[in-house]
Amino acid sequence: MREPLILLKLSTGDFSVTIRNISKDKYHATPVERSVKSVQEAIIEGLTDDVTVLTSTLEWRIVSESELAASESAEGTLVSQGTAEWTIYRRSIPAGIYQVKFNALFTVGDPALPRTLKAFDYGFIKSIPAPVRAIIDGGSSVRWGSKEIVTVDGSLSYDVDIGPGNHTGLNFTWSCLESNASMSNNCFGSFVGEQNVSTTTSIDPNLLEVGKTYHLRLTVSKDERRSSAEMSFEIAAGEVPQVTLR
Repeated sequence: MREPLILLKLSTGDFSVTIRNISKDKYHATPVERSVKSVQEAIIEGLTDDVTVLTSTLEWRIVSESELAASESAEGTLVSQGTAEWTIYRRSIPAGIYQVKFNALFTVGDPALPRTLKAFDYGFIKSIPAPVRAIIDGGSSVRWGSKEIVTVDGSLSYDVDIGPGNHTGLNFTWSCLESNASMSNNCFGSFVGEQNVSTTTSIDPNLLEVGKTYHLRLTVSKDERRSSAEMSFEIAAGEVPQVTLR
């Protein structure tokens, strides 16, 4: 299924260019999901069959918000040329607000007496990053014995913009909560090693209260995005065999 077209209207009196559904208000820019491929298309009208087109130049350009702040006449970055379609590939544009420009130039008529037709317009899009996903491997509820240190894995967490297996830019923070909702950044003294930089965490159950249920929380963050996952665990006296299904 094709993506919805973006639409703006450009007019010179000789021909017009139309691109659908793009906002001209920077503060209400048209959202474009960064993790999804989309196609924007310009519709050129007014050049009848009896018009001889000698040359044509079609180009799409984008200008970032920072470039706009520095110069209202910024030329922008060329993102598509020679076609009325602009394919925005997944993750090809960093998150942010951009001015979109479509320029069309035609040389028409008799080669001895050519005419040049020009049209342009602009709109604004907002490239929106996909969410991050926090995932704790091992289920939502477990029971651990008090004798052995337990390691919990959060490496399945990922940035949807990038995909699983790549933790570039992700920040991992582990904490614990008791059933009465009090929270501890060091899991009430039971964390082993540094907890805020690792995809895994280790807990010494011997330092926790037998018979009590705790909630392990993993928070994954990147720029302004944040996601959390929880696993409840109960401490039992002695050893508890751990069963893993593969």
